[in-house]
Amino acid sequence: MNKTNADSSLPALPQTPHTRTLVALIGLLFAAAFLLGMGALINIARNLNSEELQKSYFYTQKALETRTATSAALISSFAVWDSAYDHLNGIADTQWAYKERNLGDPLFISNGYEGVFVIDRKSTKYGLLNGRLTEVALSRYLDTSLGSLIDAAQDAAAQARAVDRFALFNGWPALVTAAAIQPGDDGTRVDPASLSVMIFVDQLTPAKLLKLGQAYGLTGLAIEAPGVQTSSRPQLNLGHTGYRLTWDQPRPGNELLWSVVPPLLAAGMVLCLLLGYFFRFALRTSQQMDSNYRVLKVSNQALEASEERFRAVAEAASDWIWETDEQGRILYLSTRFVAVTGFTSDDWLGKPLEQLLHCDTLPIDTWLADLRNSQPHTAHLRCTYRDHCAQPRYCRVSARPILQDGQVAGFRGTASDITDEVAAHAQIQHLSMHDALTGLPNRNLLARHLEEALGRLSHPPGNHGNAHGLTLLLLDLDDFKPINDTLGHPVGDAVLLEVAKRLRDATREQDLVARLGGDEFLMVLSGLTNDKEIDRFCARLIESMRQPIVHGDQQLYIGASMGIAQSHLQGPDPTELIRCADIALYAAKAEGKNTWRYFSAQMNEEIQHRRHLENELRLAVKNHEFILHYQPRYELDGMTIVSVEALVRWDHPIEGLISPDAFIPLAEQTELIVPLGRWVLREACETARHWPGDLMVSVNLSPAQFSRSDVVADVRETLIQTGLPAHRLELEITENVMLNDIDNALHIMNALKELGVRLNMDDFGTGYSSLGYLRTYPFDSIKIDKRFIAAMALGSNDRAVVQAIINLGKAMGLKVTAEGVETEQQLALLSSDACHEVQGFYMSRPIDKLALGRLSAQQDEARLPSRSA
Repeated sequence: MNKTNADSSLPALPQTPHTRTLVALIGLLFAAAFLLGMGALINIARNLNSEELQKSYFYTQKALETRTATSAALISSFAVWDSAYDHLNGIADTQWAYKERNLGDPLFISNGYEGVFVIDRKSTKYGLLNGRLTEVALSRYLDTSLGSLIDAAQDAAAQARAVDRFALFNGWPALVTAAAIQPGDDGTRVDPASLSVMIFVDQLTPAKLLKLGQAYGLTGLAIEAPGVQTSSRPQLNLGHTGYRLTWDQPRPGNELLWSVVPPLLAAGMVLCLLLGYFFRFALRTSQQMDSNYRVLKVSNQALEASEERFRAVAEAASDWIWETDEQGRILYLSTRFVAVTGFTSDDWLGKPLEQLLHCDTLPIDTWLADLRNSQPHTAHLRCTYRDHCAQPRYCRVSARPILQDGQVAGFRGTASDITDEVAAHAQIQHLSMHDALTGLPNRNLLARHLEEALGRLSHPPGNHGNAHGLTLLLLDLDDFKPINDTLGHPVGDAVLLEVAKRLRDATREQDLVARLGGDEFLMVLSGLTNDKEIDRFCARLIESMRQPIVHGDQQLYIGASMGIAQSHLQGPDPTELIRCADIALYAAKAEGKNTWRYFSAQMNEEIQHRRHLENELRLAVKNHEFILHYQPRYELDGMTIVSVEALVRWDHPIEGLISPDAFIPLAEQTELIVPLGRWVLREACETARHWPGDLMVSVNLSPAQFSRSDVVADVRETLIQTGLPAHRLELEITENVMLNDIDNALHIMNALKELGVRLNMDDFGTGYSSLGYLRTYPFDSIKIDKRFIAAMALGSNDRAVVQAIINLGKAMGLKVTAEGVETEQQLALLSSDACHEVQGFYMSRPIDKLALGRLSAQQDEARLPSRSA
């Protein structure tokens, strides 16, 4: 039977009172349910508003209590003090208190106290108003009973406590804290009635209230004066001052209603329309069935169009989905795979995944095997493949094991096309040439500009050029650090932006102004004919720097010191010119602020010495005068060698072996760290390739390598050329790498992890934010700094630090290595603390690769290897 015949055979729906009754009952039930839901929602919103109001009262009271306790603790530290008793309890010693700053303007500048006073029952003995001495009596400023305040402070003297109250100071509410001045020696007994009283006045200014509100999540924190009409805002009385502390009442319930009620009403309207439609439908006769079926057919077509649009949107994404069996053979490829690659799914079904995707550093089958042996989690790997036109493309592959009855039955994941990211690398390189804050050229662009400008001077067009060459002015701001430290980094950034503007305004189009970092700038000037012209320029520039910088409602003052180097005197080497300007800057700083100095012949000795060392190091890199020593790392459970750290030595033809501490800093200051680091990485991987088993090699990466070379490309190329499996290479990275460029460092480390190598945080615990980096960066292991190991046997505190690091590493799933183990006692303590691995002179000093081979062969014969000389 066809569809038309089926439609015509449907029986008609009778129009009976039962149908009308049923429809009316459904409508009533719907209305009741809707009204109940709205009532419950309104009740929830009311309860939320009430709870949040109570919380705001609690946090406001907590904020005032915390500020009161802080003020009481601070005044007690000043009042209960032998020196304060000696100099202030009798006749106040202004020299000691103000000029020697024992009770002077830092209390206003750093702690924000508008008033600092010492009083007795007769007079005000010492007074500071906004950090300046005043001879006006405290009673002129403070609207409260000083007698009762003195009584309370003297009564609390026996417990060395401070008393506090809210009062009006200069007509504005303030927290007044008082404490009796008494000796700090518990053995000294004095009559409390004879003690003078120290008073701190902390006015509740709008700025302080704003900061207090931010600390406790309160908005609109303000003072409401007496006589002002009471608002609907919550409020707390400030003692007997008549003033009130008010704040914005949080109303999360109202926000809930505004976010839920409109869509709920819209849904109700839709349901009402549907109910009306159902009522109409129930009352139609059988003659309307054909029309209803036609409407249903149109609706189905609309639904199919909607589903087609959904599939089009889903397939527009760059990810395609894959699935394999436990042998890695492809079982499923989403249709997006066809659009991205140009292949059909049938072209690859049944074939190994590693035949489609390729990774230079870690084979796909090894990667999947590692996932099989570890706990189920999602892993990522960067891969390449060729589309149907044989064009290379890049993708980031994620995978997760498919578990059936606790066993791995296959793998499932996605492939995100990142070809556009690779294409955007050139844009990223452009952005890396400019300072993010000021927009000025950074070191990279400065180096390129100097190289090109000095090259033009060395090979001028025609037969003549600019005989005066380039003038480099290295400028460092004076008095910038106090602004940055006291007012905060946002104000410091505003100052740097204004300085950058003034420097650009002072220079010409052919000149260059670059920011080297912090508050250090470099100007490259051309065409200046003599020193007098340079002197006039420097004088104008310093005068410009000394002009006040207006930020908000305050004026900030800075200065500048400059060091000058000239290419026609110091030579055409950009690095040397900057170094000469830097030495001249140090000379200017030494002779006072707001001045400039030229690099002179007297400063040349230091430059020559550095040049000699650099030349020797450059020749050493060229002549391969370096060797690697290897220090084993032992697993405490069994004392077997699990990894070896590669340590570079300079085999100097005259001085013999030189430790890295003598030449690595110089290499980091020049471009030599890049070729040296590449040689160390390649030599270590080439040597480790011949080691037996899964013995890893650990290589240190300098922070300078991150900023001056493509570390990911270097590691990938080394692994490919040496053939060392990626999982046998460990890279040791210090916290300085993250400090230099947080976002770029995270990007590089994720890319290194996609190669399959291991990452180790070296010298853990020495940086102020190491724990934060462990949570953010993809480290596999950490090394406890040897300074903690050396001191752990001397005191319980250092031992506790080591134990805490070990427990932290275990909690985060990281291997923990203790380096610098030099005694049997240290080894025993680490063993009892269940540390994973140890390294140090007690087990083995750094040795050459031949000695390492012998040591490795002996490790099965003796549990603890003998110490190497």
